[in-house]
Amino acid sequence: MSFDYIEFWNENYSHGGDSGSGSYGLLAEFKSQIINDFIHEQQIESVIEFGCGDGNQLLTMSYSNYLGLDVAQSSIRLCKEKFKEDTTKSFMLYKPGLLVNRGFIQADLVVCLDVLYHITDEEDFLSTLSNIFESAKKWVILYTKITTGLEPQEVATIQDRHILHHLMQHSEFTISHVIPQKYPELSSSHFIMLKKK
Repeated sequence: MSFDYIEFWNENYSHGGDSGSGSYGLLAEFKSQIINDFIHEQQIESVIEFGCGDGNQLLTMSYSNYLGLDVAQSSIRLCKEKFKEDTTKSFMLYKPGLLVNRGFIQADLVVCLDVLYHITDEEDFLSTLSNIFESAKKWVILYTKITTGLEPQEVATIQDRHILHHLMQHSEFTISHVIPQKYPELSSSHFIMLKKK
């Protein structure tokens, strides 16, 4: 029986689990510092996030107008409750392959943090990546592992891919810059900033 990543995360949040170490402590601080500085410098007014998780990372972000998407129903329930008093934040269940977005849902910046390598289904990965770029007016920020896809898969919850090769397929965007991981002993993810041509 193949691994169902959506069911895994839905069960995780349903039973009191969280988004993992990347959304807490030093790594959460690193992510929020980079993104909040970027938002200020680029005067970003709207943000869509693919993979809002338990919402803990979101607590540290300076987003003016935000839509969080996630494949796990339990994630959306958590965030709905956590941010029920915050009228600047909206949340929606995301089904890869079932979002047909021809410019209706867009933001200045789309972020996807520590999510892409957790999408173990290949079709869902490709759909999600396409939806990320379709939803971005100006910028995309990915925080992910930069791998070749040839690495041995040690755990069922992670699927390494040749991410730079996949990004080249979205030629309407170009890589602006890469910010390496500040804490390589804690995470193998790096920032990839992409700008719309």
